[in-house]
Amino acid sequence: MKRNILFIIFAILIQLSCVEQVELPYRNEAPVLVVDGEITNENPPYNLRLSYSGKFVSGSIITSRLAVNGARVILTDDAGNSVRFRQNIYEPALYQTDNEFKCEIGRSYSLRIEMPDGKVYITKPQLMKGVPTINTIYADKIKDFVRTYIDTKDAENSTDYYRWKSFSISYKRTNGGTGGGACGPSCWAYNQSDGINISADTYINGKEIKKRLVHFSPIDEAVPLSRHYIEVKQMSISQEAYLFWQQYEDQRTRTGSIFDPLPSTIIGNIVNEKDDKDFALGFFGVSGVSTKRLTVDPSLISSSSEPSFGLLPPLIPSEKPVVGCLSAYPGYGCTPPVTWE
Repeated sequence: MKRNILFIIFAILIQLSCVEQVELPYRNEAPVLVVDGEITNENPPYNLRLSYSGKFVSGSIITSRLAVNGARVILTDDAGNSVRFRQNIYEPALYQTDNEFKCEIGRSYSLRIEMPDGKVYITKPQLMKGVPTINTIYADKIKDFVRTYIDTKDAENSTDYYRWKSFSISYKRTNGGTGGGACGPSCWAYNQSDGINISADTYINGKEIKKRLVHFSPIDEAVPLSRHYIEVKQMSISQEAYLFWQQYEDQRTRTGSIFDPLPSTIIGNIVNEKDDKDFALGFFGVSGVSTKRLTVDPSLISSSSEPSFGLLPPLIPSEKPVVGCLSAYPGYGCTPPVTWE
């Protein structure tokens, strides 16, 4: 028996000595231009972020290494008017217009990006289409969230595509720690969702849109009765933008099963002027906007057992951060908004 064990150990050592270290190839694709931004009929300045594809840190923070430095970016309308996006010296990936050039409903806009390496990326002219107003905004609450809804009416005799963007400001508390700044362990913080909320009027043309779910505002269990300040934007988008964001959301929400199709690059609307096969990542949008705000006191709204349709709630951390509030959350400030209309 002892002899057999020694033989097995000897055989294993021989096998290990025959194993060669193999250097597996890995993908190291060249950086690609990433464009993130849109223009609306709201007051300027308008913002655009230019970066190179790569690994971000802290979620969506663009490091100086990935920021595009020295690009020349021009926005032009169909009347020949133009404005330049200028680079922000404090946030290199951010490019902004001045406060004088305001975009208008009914005009078409195109973007031109002249890169430091000489490449030029452009978009086709896009019409800024008007959008119906938000008629009503209201809320209910479930266990962990205040849910916000809107009512509106689709325009008749036209094909329309919508996108809803929203955020809320609510009171947060952490378990303290260092780096809290002026607010310490408590602050008023922004709540935003990564989800894309879009719709087409294929089956509702000219009809009312009732109880469209547009936002989840997390309720902090430490301060469950504090107010929530909510803003919702209803945006008109093009069919091209609708299809882009639909594909984006499909890929983002895949379950990851073996039956899912492999992720593929989603083609946007920013293309190399001299090579129509060279696309930048992202989509430059042109949208009309209707905005509505709501202040919610959780003690004055009804609780609901209805399921949430059309929008997924954000994840809530199982434990409170052990840092100061402004370090843990995208902070609005130490005090709530003075007015919210």
